[in-house]
Amino acid sequence: MYIFASTFTHLLSNLITVTGDWFIAVALITLSIKLLLFPLSVKQHRTQLLTANHNRAKAMLTRKFHSQTEKVNSELIKIASKYKINPMSSILTLLVQAPVFFSLYFSVINLSTSVGSILVPWVSSLHTIDNLHVLPIVAGLFQGLSGISTENRNLLMFILPATIGVVFLWKAPVALSAYWIVNSALRLVEIKIFSLKPIQQRLFNIPSPEEMVKGI
Repeated sequence: MYIFASTFTHLLSNLITVTGDWFIAVALITLSIKLLLFPLSVKQHRTQLLTANHNRAKAMLTRKFHSQTEKVNSELIKIASKYKINPMSSILTLLVQAPVFFSLYFSVINLSTSVGSILVPWVSSLHTIDNLHVLPIVAGLFQGLSGISTENRNLLMFILPATIGVVFLWKAPVALSAYWIVNSALRLVEIKIFSLKPIQQRLFNIPSPEEMVKGI
């Protein structure tokens, strides 16, 4: 953790010096992290698509075999093994992002700078709290929007992440809200790109539920 925090402190300091704006510096670091983690994001989204089709295959098998629960479960295990479906692997990206976020926090509180931001003029520096709470609220809204996938538009999936984001960031250094906003915005762009059929066909090559149950 110390190595990451030290690296972020060095990068933040240099970027703030170059840009003269702490928000832009945080945004550039967030973009760099997102690009580095892009292969994991692809893997995570592929797992989500596979899991969704696996659930549809389950519904198809349940209709076909009715009360033969053991038969359905047996075939589902075979399908999961054949297509290497592991829902737990989608958590990997979240686990990787946790130390990144806390490392950024430690780098922010240890960084000695009073540079402001033209984008957030009411906040004096990245260490301070947004007393107007504009950024925490915006961060929560973006977090809520990124929590709604194309497969699941449940209102709860918006409210819960948004609330957690606002509560967590309410009294946190404003730089964390900036990171949260940019990261969630990039996540929304990522979801939109990944939802395009040509991208799904070229990047993911996901078998349809019909393909999964073919021959059963």
